[in-house]
Order: sequence, then C-alpha cells, then structure tokens
Amino acid sequence: MELPSESKEDYLYWKHHQSGRYSVKTGYYFLCKDQVIDNFSFSTKSENFTKIIWRLNILPKWKIVLWKLIHDGLAVKVNLTHRGIAINAMCDFCELDMEDSQHLFRFYSLAKAVWENSPMTFCHDMTGFPSLRSWIQHFILLFYSEDGKHSARITRLIATLWGLWLARNKRIFNRDEITIATTTELVNIALKEHEVFTGGTTDKSSTRAGIGWATSGHNQSHTFDGGGRYGTASSALHCETWACLEAIKWVIYQGKEEVLILSDSALLLENLRSERGHDISIVWMIEDIRTKAAHLRICIISKVKRDQVQQANDIAKKCRCTLSNLVL
Repeated sequence: MELPSESKEDYLYWKHHQSGRYSVKTGYYFLCKDQVIDNFSFSTKSENFTKIIWRLNILPKWKIVLWKLIHDGLAVKVNLTHRGIAINAMCDFCELDMEDSQHLFRFYSLAKAVWENSPMTFCHDMTGFPSLRSWIQHFILLFYSEDGKHSARITRLIATLWGLWLARNKRIFNRDEITIATTTELVNIALKEHEVFTGGTTDKSSTRAGIGWATSGHNQSHTFDGGGRYGTASSALHCETWACLEAIKWVIYQGKEEVLILSDSALLLENLRSERGHDISIVWMIEDIRTKAAHLRICIISKVKRDQVQQANDIAKKCRCTLSNLVL
C-alpha cells in the first residue's frame, strides 16, 4: 500500500482484497483460498460443481437445501446429536440404523424404492461414495456433461432429494403415514411448481404479436405444459411484459403456489425493479404483475439466455402467425 504524500488520518482496511473493503464475499474468498474449511478440498472439480449449483435455474429454497446437503448441514438426527441435542438418533422409518444423510437419502428402504421408481433410470446404488456429497456431486456433474446446463435429470434429482426431505419431516412432525406413493407425489408436486418460461414475438411491420409460456415436465420425454395468445403490442418489451403477466395468471389458475419465471428480457426486469416502471406504455401491466404475484407464496422472475425460453418463443410465433390462442 502506498504512503500518502501528506498527513492523512489512519483508517482500517482489508488487506486480502485489492479494494481494501471487507465483505462476506471477500472474506469467504480468503478462507477458501488460504484455509481448509471442514476438511473440504477445493479441487477444480469441486469448484466447478459449486458454480453449477448456484447457476441452476431452480427455486432458491432448493439451492439452500442442496447446499446444506453437500456440506452435511441438514438437521438429521445424527447431526443434531453432534450439536449436543439429546435425542434418539435412530431412523423413524426403519428403526434399524442411525439417521444420517447417507441413510435418509440413499440407503433406507423407502429412499431406495423412490430412486428405483424414478424415471431417471440411473444406477443410484453405485458403491464407492464415502459421503452423500460425493454421490450428489458425481451425478450432477455426469448429467451436466451429458445433458448440458438445462438437464432435466439434474432438476429431477434435486426434486427427489427435496421430496425425501419433506416426507421425513411430515413423518416426524406430523406423524403422517409415508409411503412410496406419497413421497413420489411430493416429488411431482415440487416439479410442477418449479419453473415457467415465457416469450413473445412481434411483427415489425405491424402491431401484430404473439406470446407464449411453457413449463418443462422434467421427464425423459421432455413434455411441456403451458399456452399462448395472439393480439397487438407496441414493442417487444410490451410483448414480453404481456407474456409474463399471462404466465402468472396461468400459474394461479393451475393452483400452483411457487414459481420461477424465466424471461430473456433484461428490460422487463429493469421495469419490475423500478417503483412504477421506466416505460409508460407498460406501467399498468407492471402493476398487474406485482398484484398477481402477491397471490403466490413465492414468485421469482429471472433473466436467462434466449435459448432457454425457445419453447415459449416457438409458441408465441405460432400464435402470431396463425392468429390463434393455444392451450397445451
């Protein structure tokens, strides 16, 4: 650090970052770079895995649970006993083994049955994984390399982990009777409430427009659900905003409570972040989006690349060209 050319008051600075300012991000970077946290090795493979997790287009609560899983931070009974809580650490389901993460999500009979009946058709009972983290990391990286960043198998893998966790909590806290069917239903509900992607197209020589929205079925057949409309729009932004509003209405009509909406319009997000919107032509649509979204427990609208919303754009184009509404 250079010395000032004249007398200045002393001040505190964070020497481990060029900005001199401490933040959670720079502090975490320092720890990851110079120390070992919980004996976790930050290899290149692990770093890639971590980046993939945070880039996935999944609900934030899924990311948090997944992050806790790979760091063995979920409140399973064995972890609670390690924290000094005096409880019986035996599994509530089988009452034969201790309830740790490996047992709960992989080894006990109900978990095995759920994985075996999953449409992913992968070898879930492969040996050689000393921890649940290594098992999850192996398959997420495998699916990512084979399917790409929009892998339906990654989404279903995480949804299944989420469903098993919900089933466990219903058993412990509500004393519900949990079966393979009820657990599978929890997984399917999670997938249905996952994401909707929207798109819109306009004819530059006229005001004719089409909008579309779709939700991936997250299965091997890549089926879709959604709809589309035709009408008029003054601009591409107008069209994208209309698509977002209609998608939220559709989500509510379907009885969903949580949704992640994907759009390739950065301008739409800028207007949503503004108190009343930057563009006067869509100000009332923006207000309607906020009003409708308030009826949902969780509604997140995220900017993605155009190829991620191609299905919705195809629906929009079809509606515009055929002058017809579409319900999938």
